[in-house]
Amino acid sequence: MTFSNLNSVSYLFFFLKRESDRFFTSIAIRGFGFGMITIFVPIYIYQHFNSLPLTFLFFAGIYGLQGILIPFGGQIMMKIGLKKAMLVSLPFFWGFYICLLYFDVSQLFIFLSIILYVLGMIFFWPAYHTNFARVSERKKLGKEVGKLNFVVALPGILAPAIGGTIIALFGYPTLFITVLAVLFSSAIPLFLSKDIHQVYTDSYLKAYQRIFKKENRYHNLAFAIFGIEATINNCIWPIFLAILAIGYIAIGSVASVALMVSLFFTLYMGRITDRLNKTKLLALGSVLTSGAWLGKFFVFSPISAFLAQGFYRFARTSVEIPFQTILYEKAEDKGAEIDEFIIYRGMAIALPRCAFLIVLAGLSFVISNINFAFILAAVFSLGFIFMGKIPELKSWLR
Repeated sequence: MTFSNLNSVSYLFFFLKRESDRFFTSIAIRGFGFGMITIFVPIYIYQHFNSLPLTFLFFAGIYGLQGILIPFGGQIMMKIGLKKAMLVSLPFFWGFYICLLYFDVSQLFIFLSIILYVLGMIFFWPAYHTNFARVSERKKLGKEVGKLNFVVALPGILAPAIGGTIIALFGYPTLFITVLAVLFSSAIPLFLSKDIHQVYTDSYLKAYQRIFKKENRYHNLAFAIFGIEATINNCIWPIFLAILAIGYIAIGSVASVALMVSLFFTLYMGRITDRLNKTKLLALGSVLTSGAWLGKFFVFSPISAFLAQGFYRFARTSVEIPFQTILYEKAEDKGAEIDEFIIYRGMAIALPRCAFLIVLAGLSFVISNINFAFILAAVFSLGFIFMGKIPELKSWLR
């Protein structure tokens, strides 16, 4: 090994010296990989089925199975540790993208892809949220959430545009292989970090009983709305752009420019979230996000898509930072039950997403314009406020 290589390795270890740095670096690399492909997966699924109802049912299957199996993810996370859980998720995501390539070979790959993707999610997401809550500073939690979103967004600014260009020039297989390589590299910082074992105590039944506790009714609404609105943006919005015959490069560019618009505003929102009333910030962000969805309803061209998605990312950031900050505050307040709260959160998000997509599949038989879902998103977005402080909400809702 040359002297310069030794310096490079030493610099890498110095840069990744803190536990939080390793976590953020891994998430940033992972964000770039998924950023290249996430917006195009729904389009790929839709083009395969050539049917909106079947596409919605495919994703309903993913979220329904996730909601059912996520308590098992908590049990496994407890046994193998947070770092290993995040690492173990990667082969399942790899398997999912490989299965996509073989949809035309056999329908078995369709069902296998759903199973693999769900396994990847139940390993990764509980460990991700628990780990972030553990390494973040409570007094600067809004700033930490802003930093996390910034770290994910910064390397991913050009990712959708790169992904769209790769598809346009070389096709989906090349993009899938590229993403697999990037995801593999995201594991390196995790290998340098210590493993933490959380004690997850919920049984399968007890995990579900949390959803029906009276004290969680506002949380249930907030998590359900969060999941449904995200589903409309991540699944239905890309398909809508494809139906408008907007090309891959343009679709990727729309996503990239929108991320660029919200990038530095993310850090600003993180800072002011620590200083201002989070419930009022949620209310303002909810109204802005609702208005952004109404704007998306009138999109008809690449230019209007640029404008609508740019404003949406700005508005969504204004609600997402206080929403996530309150979420992690509530998780940290649980003390030893932080992972139980995170698992409950996952179920409360996934199961409503499944139910919504099943209903949407039925509605799509009688409503031809897919953008009717954007009106629903505008209504649902007003419910982000349910994540705020309950006493304040009660006074606001009188």
